[in-house]
Amino acid sequence: MLEVLFNDSAAGSMQMAIGHDSVIGGCISVIGTREDGSPLDEEETERLQREAEERERRRWAGAVPLPGGTGDILPFPLWLSIGPIGEESIGPLREATLEQLFSIYPQGRQAAAETLAGARQHLDTLLARAAQEPVRFWVDRTPDAACGLRWALEQLRPLGLEKLDLRLVELPAQCPAESGGLVLHSLGELHPSEYGRLAQTARTLPTDEAAALAAQWRQLQAQDAPLRTVLNGVLTGAADDLYDCYLQWVLEELPETFREAVLIGRTLGRFPLGMGDAWLALRVERWIAAGKLTAVTKPSPDAPIYHKTLRKVEE
Repeated sequence: MLEVLFNDSAAGSMQMAIGHDSVIGGCISVIGTREDGSPLDEEETERLQREAEERERRRWAGAVPLPGGTGDILPFPLWLSIGPIGEESIGPLREATLEQLFSIYPQGRQAAAETLAGARQHLDTLLARAAQEPVRFWVDRTPDAACGLRWALEQLRPLGLEKLDLRLVELPAQCPAESGGLVLHSLGELHPSEYGRLAQTARTLPTDEAAALAAQWRQLQAQDAPLRTVLNGVLTGAADDLYDCYLQWVLEELPETFREAVLIGRTLGRFPLGMGDAWLALRVERWIAAGKLTAVTKPSPDAPIYHKTLRKVEE
């Protein structure tokens, strides 16, 4: 079974889940402070550590195993909701978009190159194995997942969609009650122990539905808008300033001088846009270039570009 995802965090969680066999995995550590900011004493920290380990043990004890191997996991974190998409496969336009997005991070060019190389390798694997093995797509409600599913089906279309065993797993609206019942927006928010149970909800993706989704991708390619978003349940193109209003609403609440990371962090925390920090940071850079904001400090060389202080400019 090939597992196709469109989010790096989800792929990492699945790597922990696959073949796990109900034992605690990885390391658990607890860092806490009191309300006044003072550190917890050793006894309290040890108690919290034990409680965290017990919660983890219970999660894995009740987990449904997810069979397979890590080589079956094919992530495509291509950020397809952003930038031009008029090309076939993973070409120079996608390369330029990822380089732009990753430019907000230190060593961003290297990270973009590694992401592209991994995605191209995974696409080769998908095309080589899809005719012989079932393909299971994992999607959530983010624009990147909506775009990724349609893009992947368009890549598979030359193989004959009617010849393929295609399946679809969709993220539920909430975590199970035993896991907190939290509202979910991204597969990356799901605990690794929950992937096996979620896999049981997979449904067959009929050929006509798969073909219609692939056709939607071709329509989006013809439109080639700066962004794509899910609006009233429909994936559609959008202007590059789509998310500016959310930044503006948060900006209005901030003092005259503020940390840019607070602006971006609060925007992402308050509005479940399915959009990461990179695009918002690039939009703020546009505001700085236009004179709407001015930079008071510079970020350190080992920090993202939004780790700086800004000041509002009176109009």
